[in-house]
Amino acid sequence: MKRLVTDQEVALSVGDVTVDCRVRKVLSGEVALVPLDGAGTLVLPAASAGASLVFTHGGRLVMLRGAMYRATSQDDIRFAEKAVRSGAATSGEQRRKAARLPITLPATVVQLDDAGEPFGEERQLVTRDISIGGFAVGTGVGGLSVGALVRFDLVLTSGAMIGGTARVVRAASEMSGLRFENLAPADRVKLAGFLAAQQSNRRARPAATAAPAR
Repeated sequence: MKRLVTDQEVALSVGDVTVDCRVRKVLSGEVALVPLDGAGTLVLPAASAGASLVFTHGGRLVMLRGAMYRATSQDDIRFAEKAVRSGAATSGEQRRKAARLPITLPATVVQLDDAGEPFGEERQLVTRDISIGGFAVGTGVGGLSVGALVRFDLVLTSGAMIGGTARVVRAASEMSGLRFENLAPADRVKLAGFLAAQQSNRRARPAATAAPAR
């Protein structure tokens, strides 16, 4: 919590809902948040022990897991981090970095030359998977060359768009894997919130759909 500062933008996720917020005040053991969009508070529950908070610190992405609740008003959201052992936190961070979420998202990709200028045609592709470090796209017969730098735009399931540059690190079987080279901190937070919400939703789905044995 010490890494948060007043007026910092963060993403608060509960289940499959993610709301962009601003840090109003850092308190002892918790942080007070204000949704950037007034309507955002309406989609959040009154309280949840399964919340996550995503933000950037020192150029790196940080994800905290904990609990959220409404305090004095609809717009006064509080988040408190769960206490974890440092070893558990480290292994959790490593798992998040390695985890790739299989999901199809619209992707617009155009290759860049050595001067960073676009050349060739802009291609409308679909992702095969995505993680906080990059994504894979199906390219068909016209694959992307390993080492190529591209500009991309991805449309998340919420309709939000993130974009930047990425480097092609692998290409095989009509699919290319790309590593993010330049992605704005706000877009990284947006992506991390999206991934956290998707993962929480997928974990909850089997439990919700399982029928009791008779």
